[in-house]
Amino acid sequence: MDTVTALKVFSEVAHQGAFTAAAERLSMSRSSVSKHIAFLEQRFGARLLNRTTRRLSLTEAGREVLARTEIILREFSGLEGALHEDQASLSGRLRISAPHAFGTRYLGPILAEYRTRYPAVSLELVLGDRQVDLVEEGFDMALRIGTLNDSTLVARRIGDVRVLLCASPAYLARHGTPEHPWALSRHQGLHYRYARHGQRWHFMRDGNHYNGTPQPGVTANSGEVLRDMAIAGLGLTLQPDFLMNEALADGRLVQVMPEYEHAVLGLYCVYTHRDQMTPRLRSLIEHLRQWFDTHGVA
Repeated sequence: MDTVTALKVFSEVAHQGAFTAAAERLSMSRSSVSKHIAFLEQRFGARLLNRTTRRLSLTEAGREVLARTEIILREFSGLEGALHEDQASLSGRLRISAPHAFGTRYLGPILAEYRTRYPAVSLELVLGDRQVDLVEEGFDMALRIGTLNDSTLVARRIGDVRVLLCASPAYLARHGTPEHPWALSRHQGLHYRYARHGQRWHFMRDGNHYNGTPQPGVTANSGEVLRDMAIAGLGLTLQPDFLMNEALADGRLVQVMPEYEHAVLGLYCVYTHRDQMTPRLRSLIEHLRQWFDTHGVA
């Protein structure tokens, strides 16, 4: 039974001084009113009402519960009003920045679902792998993958992204398969332009850290281009799993050194400051969090 509803019933009974009058005011049956009072008395472990054939009166415990109930109901009513106000104010524009490959892979259906729920919110999505300046370029929020540098921004982690080292079977047949990060120096690297650690790749195994730096074969600002070059046999590339999974599944790529793992990267919603968060931005971040909690990043 709902405690808040039971408290509302108790408050009405206390003010009306009778079950029947309270039932009429609440459009409930008298038996339903009695059940709500019995529920509260059992929950609190105390008798709340003195019942006689002529009238009802509050016990000492009942007076204490009534006093606190009035406060609780006022607070609850205020909360409902605030939430309704937030819902009513879910309108206006949100400008969002996101990585190109990630946005192409995920954001179409996610943002379509959001717009269906909140049609008064207009969205502008800008895809690109360059890290934008939210304030200077007028963005409300950015989605970012990896370690964050700007301590002036607020970041909320909404998911995890695994990173895999991959190459084509043809490349490995020609050049051999590296079995340790130090062996990467003998191989061609397909490097992501905006990687935090540049062309040095970092791995972990059994709690130990290892580095390897392949030869600078190609550097690009697109993970999709680097993946396609790896499929074409031009070298090894270190990329998020959501970019590689399809090619891994059909054999165009194979994972290299799977026992050496790259650190899991965070997927973050980044914005300027909590105090400036609008209801529409809050609702979008919550929508994204719920989606990735349910589906993950894969």
